[in-house]
Amino acid sequence: MINWLALAAGVIAAFLLGWLAYGPVGFQKRWAEGTRIDPTPPDSPPLPQMAAQIVFLILLATVIALTETTNGLGVALLAILAVAAQTASVGAWAQKSVFAIMVDTGYALGCGVVMILAHAIF
Repeated sequence: MINWLALAAGVIAAFLLGWLAYGPVGFQKRWAEGTRIDPTPPDSPPLPQMAAQIVFLILLATVIALTETTNGLGVALLAILAVAAQTASVGAWAQKSVFAIMVDTGYALGCGVVMILAHAIF
C-alpha cells in the first residue's frame, strides 16, 4: 500500500529544495546566467512552470512510493538516475553552462534523495 504521507512529504520537501536551489538564497543569478535567461526575478511567480514542476514531483514521488511497496529501492534509484541523466542531456543540448547543468542535475538527484528519505521517516 502506498504511504501517502511519505509521498506528500517527499513532494513538498523536493519543491522546497527547488526553492532553495533556484531561489535568491541559492544559485538563482548564476544558474539563470548559465541558462541564458534574465537573472532578475519575475514580478509574479511563474505559475505554469511551477505547476509543471509539481506534476513532475508527484510523478517521481509516485514511482518511488510504488517501488517502496515492493522493496524495489534499486528501481527507484534507476528512475532517479534516469531523470538526472535526461536533465543533464537536455541542458547540454540547450547549451547551458556546466554550472547550470550541475545545478539542474543536482536538483534532480536531490529530489530523489529527499523522496526516499521521506519514506524512511514516515
